[in-house]
Amino acid sequence: MNSFLGNLVGKWSLRGKMGDRTLLQKAVGRWILDDLFLELRFKAIRIGKEGNPPYEAIYLIGYDKKTGNYVLNLFDTFGVTSRPVPGVGRLECNAIGFVFNHDTGPFKNVFTWHPKQHSWTMLLTSEEKGKTQIFAEKEMTPSN
Repeated sequence: MNSFLGNLVGKWSLRGKMGDRTLLQKAVGRWILDDLFLELRFKAIRIGKEGNPPYEAIYLIGYDKKTGNYVLNLFDTFGVTSRPVPGVGRLECNAIGFVFNHDTGPFKNVFTWHPKQHSWTMLLTSEEKGKTQIFAEKEMTPSN
């Protein structure tokens, strides 16, 4: 069990933006597979409200003790691929920048823990022709 990832355990409300669309989701984090992976499940709520699209995802996040890397395996309703690409990153100052090295270019999802607020932010960016573009911005706060 990794203490930093342990901060993701629990129920969360997610609010954010993907382009001009509002994201409203619930999320639940829990340890699985002998506490080797943190499973984070996302599900859209109030679909259609403020442009909120239907969406579900499962993130499996683990820590590789041999390399010191965190690994994020992402499965979502965007579709199935025969060439899945894990996100790999390191913990720096309460943040892990998971980089997914796709054939089309790198995609990054930076998870940042804010201990005083007991919340998380996620900044998702892509790189195209040397330019970084924001894909989505999200914030997770505790939920009942």
